[in-house]
Order: sequence, then C-alpha cells, then structure tokens
Amino acid sequence: MSLELTDDGLSTQTQQEIADELAAKLRSKFGANLKTGAKSIMGQIINIVAELRAIDQQALLSVYESFDPSGARGRALDARLTLTGSTRLGATNSYVDGLLEFGSAGTMNNGDLIRNTDNDTLWQLIDGPHTATGPYPEYIAARFQAVDTGEILANAGTTWALVTIVSGLTGFTNATDDAEVGRSQEQDGDARTRRLIELYSQGQGPLATIQGVVSKVDGVIFCRVYHNPTDSPTDSNGIPFKAFNVVVETNPSVPTAAQQQAIYDAIWSAMGAGGQAYGTSYSGTTIDTENVAHAIAFDLVSLVDAVINIDLVTSTSENPITPNLNAVVAAEVLAEAQANHEIVGRDVLALDYAGIVASMIADGTISGVDAANVTVGPSGGPYSSKFAMGIRQRADFDSTNVIVSQS
Repeated sequence: MSLELTDDGLSTQTQQEIADELAAKLRSKFGANLKTGAKSIMGQIINIVAELRAIDQQALLSVYESFDPSGARGRALDARLTLTGSTRLGATNSYVDGLLEFGSAGTMNNGDLIRNTDNDTLWQLIDGPHTATGPYPEYIAARFQAVDTGEILANAGTTWALVTIVSGLTGFTNATDDAEVGRSQEQDGDARTRRLIELYSQGQGPLATIQGVVSKVDGVIFCRVYHNPTDSPTDSNGIPFKAFNVVVETNPSVPTAAQQQAIYDAIWSAMGAGGQAYGTSYSGTTIDTENVAHAIAFDLVSLVDAVINIDLVTSTSENPITPNLNAVVAAEVLAEAQANHEIVGRDVLALDYAGIVASMIADGTISGVDAANVTVGPSGGPYSSKFAMGIRQRADFDSTNVIVSQS
C-alpha cells in the first residue's frame, strides 16, 4: 500500500511498509546485492527514514480527519463546531449555600473570599452584599462560588476559613448543603453529540428548535421547553393555553443581565410565527428587525432538597454484617443519586434506592442485610415512596440527607 488520497479517502502506510518500499527502490538503483537488513548501515538508515515518514503520515492523517467534525479533536473540533453555529461548552464553577455568622456590624461584598480548608480551594461571595445589623450573633444566608472551575467539592460540614477580612464577620458554615459541583470544559465526544442535536433540532419541531437555540447561550447548562396546546385557561403546570415555557439552569445560578438578554434573544430567534413565551422567573423584551419590542419570559430551575431514609433490616440475617455498613450504603446511594438522578422534573423514587441496596447485596459489596425499607421526601417530611418534582424543579441530594439506619 502507498500513500494516496482518493475518492475513498486518505490511505497511509505502516512504518514497515515504508521501509520495504525504500529498500526496494534502493536495490533497484544500486543492485540486488545491496545490504538492507536491520544490522547493515543502509538498513539502519532505511529504518530511520521510515520512522520519520511514518510520523509525517500520521500527522497528515490527523489533519485529514480534522476536516470531519466526527473525527476532529481539540481546537480543530472547535473550528468545525463554529461552521454549524455550535460552541463547545466551557467549564463551570461549583457553588455552595450556607450561613454567614456576624458577631457585630459589618458587610461582606461580592468577591470577598473564604477558603475551604478541607481541599485548600478559594471561594468568593456571589449573592452579596450582605450587611449585618443585629441582634448578634446574626446569621445571614449566603452563596459562595469556587474561584476555579471544575468539579470542586465541598460537602456539608466543610471547614471554612476567612480570607478577606470583614468587620464583624466570624465565619461561614454549610451545615446541611453539599456544593453544587461544577464541570470541566466539555469533552470532544460530548461536543460532537450536542452538535448533532443542535444541527437537526429544526427538523424535530418548534419546541426542540427553541431548546437547541437557547442551549447555545453561554452559561446555559440545561434547557427544556414545555407547551400547552390543549388546556384553557392554563394547564396543570400553570402554562397558559397555546403558550410555551422555557425552563433553564444557568451558571452562575442567577443569570447576569447579559445572559438574561441573550436568552430572550435566543427564544425570539426560534419562535417562528410567534406565540407567548410564558415564564415567571424573568421577563424582558427583545427588539426585532423592524425595531419593535416583544415581551419574552422564561423560568429558572429551582433546587429542592431531597431526603432519602433507608432502614436496613439486619436483625434476622444469618450472614456477617459489613463493617461501617451504614456509611458504605450511604456513600453508594449518594454517588448514584448525584450522578444520575439530579435531572429536572425527575421524581425521587424510593424504589431506585432499594434497588441500589439490592445490587450491592448481589455484587457482594455488603452482607448481612435481608431487606431495605426506603422512604423519600422533602426536608422535614412527609416521607413516602415518591417525592414528585415539578417541570421547573430538580432534586438536590446532599450527604446529610441520606440517612441510613439498621433494625
């Protein structure tokens, strides 16, 4: 095989094929008795040249593949994404909710810093300013965002230290809430998949088109569009007759004014012949090409703390009980819930977590458990087999809210 670019694509050679080709050409030039074996000087020269040519051909193949979005990687993929209007999703920041404690009067401003001493990461206030006016000690709800992007953790009960000196401020605690973990920059495979979804969204109807366009807005990490085509005056989700409702989750969790306007404009660009863009979280306008203002609205996803109660029946077991059983089960359930169940509109089902315990027993991860009685619900209850989430809600699972006991 030789290096060729044909209608079937680019064909490259292996290093051995290149070496054989070079040896054949040299023998045809200098005679059949020319020594080209690996131990000869000419053979070593052939192998060096063959290696260099093989490296060049692999580079050429990479360039060739980069022209196809399905084969492009890294910066080359970024360039191919822009050809169809897609953009790789950037990294996002983790954020955590908790309480500021003031011992006397003082104000903490946006950008003021605290340190997570458990993993030595910096976090900055993003929902300030917060001013203490007494009586003292005074506790004020606050939200901090990790300075660096990526999957930075801060579980409930993390130890924090003040970095920015604020008069009257004595500390910050997140006794019950884990951080909402950020993400690293979107990987190549995920970017390719999302490009195809966005590319073909116009063939899937107006709701998918709106969803695809809004998803491209910088900072939008989730988008879903709902429609009420039948129920008057409103449906069970509060959407007016014939209106549609765009529900988004953003980073930062409270969208900036620029992000809000970008979402308004994106919704308008995909509305086609029109319709009511219903929403209660944010309302604004966008200007069309005839300089006419149009009202646009959308909703933000709200996080709802979900509690999982697991009672492990061990009293009748004839098998040895796994050491630290409660902690082992809680860790597995929390990891599964955070990885796969924090989905907008997805109900919290006790059956899911009973199934996780059953799988752990079947896999031999735990022993000494005969059954698992599971209930779920909001903080403070009531608890049952199902905790329903609305179309604008996402269950939030925290380590302090996975409660495992034995009976």
